[in-house]
Amino acid sequence: MIRAAELDAPSLDASCASSAPFGNELVLMTHGIASTRWLLAPLAARLRRRGFKTRLYGYPSIWWSNRDHGRRLAERVRRLAPQYDRIHLVVHSMGSIVARCAMEESLPENFGRVVMIAPPNRGSHMATRLACDSESRFWNHLVVKPHRTLSPTLVELCDTPDSFVNRLGPAPVGREIGVLAASHDNVLHPEQTHLEGQADHHTVHGWHTGVLWTRETADLTDRFLRTGSFQA
Repeated sequence: MIRAAELDAPSLDASCASSAPFGNELVLMTHGIASTRWLLAPLAARLRRRGFKTRLYGYPSIWWSNRDHGRRLAERVRRLAPQYDRIHLVVHSMGSIVARCAMEESLPENFGRVVMIAPPNRGSHMATRLACDSESRFWNHLVVKPHRTLSPTLVELCDTPDSFVNRLGPAPVGREIGVLAASHDNVLHPEQTHLEGQADHHTVHGWHTGVLWTRETADLTDRFLRTGSFQA
């Protein structure tokens, strides 16, 4: 089995990083379900060109639970904290739920801002279709049961009122969290991205994964990490 620690990777090209905008700051970046940290590599490269240091963090996203992954992410932040003046998070899709779980853990004083890209903060209709019981016994047997068996984390992303994501609390007091929704998201509705207590929310043009690779997303992420707002 792949261990989460083995999936953590440093920035792809540390030599292209200039001095960080507010000193020695790190952007720790992670992915969503059934995905890979490398999808964030183009965004990481853009952030490095703007002066941030980046590190890509991977984890076995279809196994265990979001709380398990959150505890491991929090531990990684604590281990990295002494090396940097500040540590920010940029997270995609289910990585946002992992980040919310991590923020329920003990984090260092130099933990900074969080940018969530296409997050299922209120669940995902696609997850519900794949992993939650429907009125069709045939669909439940053919689709739902295999997905529930394969991936406990997918079940936690359902958009039903009593699902795991909808039982999580609001943004922790004092945490600056910016949310970017995709205008043509095929996995969740833009309104499902909102988080109670978010500092800012903005919709970017693109689909669920494609928004990771646009300049608009890089510009807005950069702005929020610097200022705590997506507004120019």
